[in-house]
Amino acid sequence: MLVLGQTCGYTDWRICSPIVKVPEMKKLLLSVIFASLAVAACQPPPVLRDPQMLNDNSLVTGEPCSAPCWQGITPGETSWNEALTIVEDNPAFVDASVQEPADSAARAVEFNAAGGKRCCGVYSDDGHTVTSVFTLLSPIMKLGAVVEKYGEPTYFTVEGISDDQASVAAVWPEVPMILYVFAAGLELGSVSETSEVFGAVYLTKANMELALKGSALYGWQGYGTLEALTSEDYAITPVPTDDAGNFIEDDTGAESTPEATPQSDN
Repeated sequence: MLVLGQTCGYTDWRICSPIVKVPEMKKLLLSVIFASLAVAACQPPPVLRDPQMLNDNSLVTGEPCSAPCWQGITPGETSWNEALTIVEDNPAFVDASVQEPADSAARAVEFNAAGGKRCCGVYSDDGHTVTSVFTLLSPIMKLGAVVEKYGEPTYFTVEGISDDQASVAAVWPEVPMILYVFAAGLELGSVSETSEVFGAVYLTKANMELALKGSALYGWQGYGTLEALTSEDYAITPVPTDDAGNFIEDDTGAESTPEATPQSDN
C-alpha cells in the first residue's frame, strides 16, 4: 500500500501534502512531491489553471537554464545562500518568506508571483544545498512542448480534485522532475499534447529515488483518456518499510528499488 501520510500544509498555496514516511524525508522536500491539491479534508478545491500563478515557460525555452535547473537554481548543486539571493533579487518574485525551523537544519523560502499568488518554494534538507524547487504555474505551457524537449515521462499518477478537475503528475526520473498537468476530471478527462502544465517540481536524483520508492505509479503509455490510462496495473508499488519508516532491504542485503517491486498480476 502507499506509504504516504496525509497532512495539511502550505495553505496559502491551497495544497494538502502527502509526506513520505521515511525519517529523513519528513522535512520540507517531500511535502510537495506527489502533492494532493486541496482534498476535501483540507479546504475547497482550487482552480488548477490559475492565471495568477507564476507566468513561466522557462522549462521549454531553456532560459536561463534547462531542467532540473530553474532560474539558475539546480537541486544538489546550488547553495542555499546563493538560491536565496537569486529569489530575493528577481523582480518576478515578491513577498518572500524564509522558514528556518529551530528543530531542523532544513530551510525553505516561499514566495509570490509578482502581482499574483503564492506560487513557489525553494527547499534545502540540510541548510547548505538546495534539494528541491516547487512552482505552481499559470497555464501557458503545454505538455507536448515539454515532451518534445525532454522526451516522454516514465511514470504518472492521477489525483481527482473536483468533478471537472484532475491533476496528472508526470514523472521524469532521469531529469529529475515531476510536472503537474491539468485534466478535466477523472471520468471525462484526458491527457494530450495540448494539456496545460500547472506545476513543476525539480529535485535531486537521490530524493527522486526516495520519492519513487514510496509511491504507486503507472507506467507512461502516451496520450489518452484517464479512464484508459489508469486501467492498467501500477508499474511500480511502494517498497515496504519497517515500523520506523525505513525501507526494508531484500534478501541479498541490498535496499529494494521501485523496479524490484512491480505490481502483482493478482
